[in-house]
Amino acid sequence: MHPVLIKLGPIALYTYGLFIFLAFLLPYLLARKEAPQWGISEEFLSHLWLVILFGGVIGGKILFILLHLPTVLSHIHEINYWRGGFAYFGGFFFAYFLGAWYIRKKGYPLPRVSYFLTPYIPLGQALGRIGCFLNGCCYGKPTSLPWGMVFQLNSPAGHHYGLSPLHPTQLYASLFHFCFFLFLKNMRDKRKHRWRLLPFYLLIYLLFRGFLDFLRGDTIKIMGELTLLQAFTPLLLSITFIWWMRWKE
Repeated sequence: MHPVLIKLGPIALYTYGLFIFLAFLLPYLLARKEAPQWGISEEFLSHLWLVILFGGVIGGKILFILLHLPTVLSHIHEINYWRGGFAYFGGFFFAYFLGAWYIRKKGYPLPRVSYFLTPYIPLGQALGRIGCFLNGCCYGKPTSLPWGMVFQLNSPAGHHYGLSPLHPTQLYASLFHFCFFLFLKNMRDKRKHRWRLLPFYLLIYLLFRGFLDFLRGDTIKIMGELTLLQAFTPLLLSITFIWWMRWKE
């Protein structure tokens, strides 16, 4: 675990922030290279990416604060607490609605643009989870498996579980998302699930995340061992399936 990559006096480069930056930069560079083949201008894509970046960061931070409101209020003056912490679904949906608004404003067809960009979502997640691993957040539960990871005591994982070996759920997620990126890109390039790749992505991600939450040790539990996300997964899957069917039409 290396939360600080480089430190020069009062200036520090945090690995979590670096990988979040890469999670937006690398997909953008790959998408920009392919954009002309899909009738999308580089200028439009650059502006859209800034809109998505803004929506992802703001939405992710807002939902994280709401989910951890008592803790946030009790640490309201701690800058270190505000520096990290994002809730993925807040960022995803806020970025989607802002992005959809901008796409339509510029006269582009939303289904085609989202179809083109969807494979890059899990690529960004794969990079972001590496940042989580190096930061010691989004950690797993204790495990006796040989690949269990021990985190520093000053990390979120170490603060919760001490020096117990934990499931490296961040790396599980990173590997899954990288493979998912390759799978979705292959589907897109072969024009499968034409125009409705985004709801398909969300269906698979909800299933994976629901399973991963059984191994995560930092989640909010509301019904026994069920996490907040798991409790709402049937509803979210139903809504997403309806979305997928409507987009098909």
